[in-house]
Amino acid sequence: MMEKLNKKEIHLVPEGYFDKLPDRILERYESRKSVWFSKPLKYAAAAVFILGLGLWVFISQTSQVDPMDLMISQEIDLYIDTEYWQAEDILLLADNPNSILDEIIATEWGSFDWAETDPEEDIWY
Repeated sequence: MMEKLNKKEIHLVPEGYFDKLPDRILERYESRKSVWFSKPLKYAAAAVFILGLGLWVFISQTSQVDPMDLMISQEIDLYIDTEYWQAEDILLLADNPNSILDEIIATEWGSFDWAETDPEEDIWY
């Protein structure tokens, strides 16, 4: 049966094929490399990295609330809301009550310009 088959050489290689093969492989590799690592892709990857890093820093800073401080603050608010503590009690508990009063005055009267009016004119006798 094998004798009946055509004995033609089917594995012909073009002349100089193996001489040019390494250069052709390198050309294909370089062209694929430039597509995957192009400048816009690099900039996009850098932007995603920077945004991710910024988000991580923001989340880590905002989630560092001490539960004990939060509980104490809620308890103080409860005492003030139920009028168990008065303003004088709170000032007596503070290390520096003058700084608390200065902060309250700055918050309440910060936008008031004292130079425009005479304080004596505002007093009604």
